[in-house]
Amino acid sequence: MSSQPATDAVAEVLAALSYGQRRAAMRAEANVDLSPTLIARRRQEQIAAHEHERADVIHRRLAELTKAGLEQRFAPFFDAVFAHTEPADWLEAQTWHYVGDALVRDLADALSPSMDPRSAEVTEQVLADRDDQETFALDEITRIVGADGEARERVAAYARRVIGESLTQTRRALDATGAIRRLVGGEEQEKHMLLDLLQRHRQRLDRLGIERVE
Repeated sequence: MSSQPATDAVAEVLAALSYGQRRAAMRAEANVDLSPTLIARRRQEQIAAHEHERADVIHRRLAELTKAGLEQRFAPFFDAVFAHTEPADWLEAQTWHYVGDALVRDLADALSPSMDPRSAEVTEQVLADRDDQETFALDEITRIVGADGEARERVAAYARRVIGESLTQTRRALDATGAIRRLVGGEEQEKHMLLDLLQRHRQRLDRLGIERVE
């Protein structure tokens, strides 16, 4: 992208993603203490380390585009998401990774085609490469639910909380800045993107065999 408005929109989106990724890294690190076994703890430590590395990558790209401080514009929205979705145990921690990590990967898929090549590459590198994390989280959720049938309802309730809070705060962030709207080409495209994110989330809940989110 060569125009300044487009560059500014990319910088704002990267600032939001950068702050969100930093908070995600902190959440992954906190989830280490919820690990039920030493093996699970080591795996969660690896996930946390990778999340911190991803945060550094996207922050460096942001620094190439704009001055420091833009990330704080999006702090209230991400802080609200994390404050209202604190996992109570290992099951909720892995549900967070399964639902939340997948949501940001979907966001990368939606936004990167509208970015300049370098920013798109960074966005895909940071947000999209999460197959190992998603597989680990799904395996842990499946194992726990298989041993305790009542755990399925807890997964459904927590997943609803994560996606509900995430979409609520995303809409508030969109109202506060037109960056994504400018990036994807207008209000209708923005609305379509949000609906697509929700549909993908429903499909993931279907994979778990739990109630859909409306």
